[in-house]
Amino acid sequence: SLLLLTTTTVTVKYMSFSLGSSEELVTPFREVMMAVDGENATLSCNYSGSANYLCWYQQKSGSSPQLLIGEYSEKIEKHDKQSNEFHLEISSAALTDSAGYYCALSPQ
Repeated sequence: SLLLLTTTTVTVKYMSFSLGSSEELVTPFREVMMAVDGENATLSCNYSGSANYLCWYQQKSGSSPQLLIGEYSEKIEKHDKQSNEFHLEISSAALTDSAGYYCALSPQ
């Protein structure tokens, strides 16, 4: 069976006491991804500017977003600082992984 994994663009605005206001943009590589049950799936996003903290959230239908922690064995986060990319690898994707996924960053 097929899984539906969606990613969403998130814009994070923040205030810096010394530089005024700035804006960072996070953009998913693909907004919708189909995965096959039991196979590996990788969600990726790319960001502008600098990021000190990046994370992925998962939102299932009818629920609020839940922070995904990198220590989960079935989901691994990888940060490529040289190309400003952040990946979420889901090994052995299952129907329970069907959800919206949000890539978020904090520049501070």
